[in-house]
Amino acid sequence: MKIRKIILLLALGLLLLWSRSYLSDLFWLVIALEACIVTYIIFSVIKSIIGFKHKSREDFSSNIREVLGQKLGKSFLIEFVITELNVFYYSLLVWFGKSRTADQNGKAFTYHRSSEMKTFIIVFTILIIGEGVLFHYLLQKWNEVIAWIFTILNVYGILYLVGFYNSAKYLPHLITQEKLIIRLGFQSSITLDIANIKQINRAKEIELGMKIPKSTYYSLLKLDTPHYELTLKEPVEMKGSYGIKKKVDKVVFRADDREAILEEINLVKTLGDKSNVN
Repeated sequence: MKIRKIILLLALGLLLLWSRSYLSDLFWLVIALEACIVTYIIFSVIKSIIGFKHKSREDFSSNIREVLGQKLGKSFLIEFVITELNVFYYSLLVWFGKSRTADQNGKAFTYHRSSEMKTFIIVFTILIIGEGVLFHYLLQKWNEVIAWIFTILNVYGILYLVGFYNSAKYLPHLITQEKLIIRLGFQSSITLDIANIKQINRAKEIELGMKIPKSTYYSLLKLDTPHYELTLKEPVEMKGSYGIKKKVDKVVFRADDREAILEEINLVKTLGDKSNVN
């Protein structure tokens, strides 16, 4: 069965659930149907990834985009599905692998170790758990189905936070083949030619309540201290979760070893300038 047909069945099932939810027997029947369809989709995708032959792909998102592109073609659903699969992969499945600190085609630079990400994740996880227990108890007195839906959303929120932190560990900044890849976990990334960097400055901290310009890619939590601001000669497209894209001419980021990444950028840039002169 084609994946598109399965997704259509999934949507129809949700519509049926919404319109006939007052029938308890039908409710659990639709839930079972939805679970079967989702399970089929997940196993189909995992099977495709296991059999994927292109080892040159740099991360899970690249592999899954290739797999879904073959199954779904160019669809607005792909980026949404990729984001959701990223959440479950980096929160549940990535524990069976090893975090990458190097790359066969370049150098990797971590950014999560000296970040406030871990503290942020722990605090918000505790808040979500406390809120979830309290509201589940209150909502259950009014409507048990809504109470469980709210609880499921809270569990998803925790998975998203854990997945985000793990993705930051497994998706470092990369310098490879005269290109610089700056990331913020699976949430966003930008790939630019180092030759396109016009200027590198020490970044200034954003004051409380201050908005980030739309033409700037701010690749860190606002709780963290930014290290560098790259000014680009030509705008480059930044890619975010759920298919969000925008053109930026400045990139603000941080790295655990900020001196090492600056040295590597300048080295590649200098070698590129020399080759262009020759």
